[in-house]
Amino acid sequence: MDVRRIQFFGGKAATMLDNNLVRCVIEDQGGAGVEFSAVNLCGGRENCAYLPFFSECRRLDDLENDTGYWKDTPLWRHFAGTSFSFPNYGAACAVDGEPIPRDGVTAVQPWTLQRYGTDSKSGGVWMLSSMRNSTKGYVIRKLDLLLPGQNVHYTASCVTNNSDEPLQGNAVWSNHIGSPFLETGCMINACAKTWMTGPEKREESGRHNLANGVQFDDLSRIPVQGGRTADYTTVPSPNGFTDSITGRVPRDLTLGWSSVINPRQQMLFFTFFPGPAALQEGDMPINFNNFLFNYGGMDNVPFALYDKGTSQSFSLGCGSGTSMFDLGVEVSLEKGTLMGVDTTVTIPCGESRTLYYATAFLPFENPRIGLNFFSAEESEGGIVVRRTKSWAFIAADSGFTAIRRLLKELIAERSESDI
Repeated sequence: MDVRRIQFFGGKAATMLDNNLVRCVIEDQGGAGVEFSAVNLCGGRENCAYLPFFSECRRLDDLENDTGYWKDTPLWRHFAGTSFSFPNYGAACAVDGEPIPRDGVTAVQPWTLQRYGTDSKSGGVWMLSSMRNSTKGYVIRKLDLLLPGQNVHYTASCVTNNSDEPLQGNAVWSNHIGSPFLETGCMINACAKTWMTGPEKREESGRHNLANGVQFDDLSRIPVQGGRTADYTTVPSPNGFTDSITGRVPRDLTLGWSSVINPRQQMLFFTFFPGPAALQEGDMPINFNNFLFNYGGMDNVPFALYDKGTSQSFSLGCGSGTSMFDLGVEVSLEKGTLMGVDTTVTIPCGESRTLYYATAFLPFENPRIGLNFFSAEESEGGIVVRRTKSWAFIAADSGFTAIRRLLKELIAERSESDI
């Protein structure tokens, strides 16, 4: 078990958490997760986080001279595998006259590391970071935790509203998966049963394959332009398209989840969170599964070296949260609901709400799981994914018991003046 401060390429500061099974490296800027790695069946350590060339090549001392897309979209400077988006998810917008950057202040601004250490009760390693928004009067504390014997990264993102008005916004946890884990033939899955494609896309957002604003219930038969359907359960070779879909998390679920499987490598990427039927007091709901299929449709800078050039990006966005697709909180507030559930979260005056989310990355022995599984069930000591008679076990704290307790203890130890 190890937790330490490190400095990596470009002089960027980060914190590394390692429990000998998985390793997380979390950058201060935007809280971006640049590494989530595990040991594969070949004995090599493999990082599943997407690391685009256009973010890693930027040095910190260049930022004052940013022009063009770097200045207009600061997210691209440190875009990476994971991030927490609040109060905006998607396009930059303005609410009550306040401009909000793409994917919210949490994914753009620097986080302040408060503390890190080892939990004496669980034996896990953790880090607590925070940021404050003085304009709207809220504070966000984020706790990252690795437990011994588990290939799981747990997170708790707690938003406290210190203003005299209710706070509304999007709250989304994003995972962007890339090479070497992501490759042609990977399989995707999620708990959602009812899905929608996004509305009509902007011309500058790339080339698109899926039909606009269509509801469907089968990932293997997604409506595409021209009246056809396409199977998106299997990752294709770069096909020149970039599309997104969102799925409604069933209201009766106690465990929400999504997954990506690499059958050739026999590696499983599995995310999970408290379902609508298991929310406790103070929990922030997660209403949607999100997939972003970035299979070469972005031919604009920075995804290509020049406008209308060859896309340099091949990635899969696999996250969950509460938003109106990736259209931004302004649209979420305007529309209110999607497929019958809220597109924003509300935090009353003087109260806190916490989004709990976990990601597992591990090898599996039974090759039949590589054909995809049909169910994910909570079990004693973890989660079982099943395909008829075949199954795989993920050692996990599916009820988030350890991180709930630790977050409560850490916040109780600190006064508001420390943040």
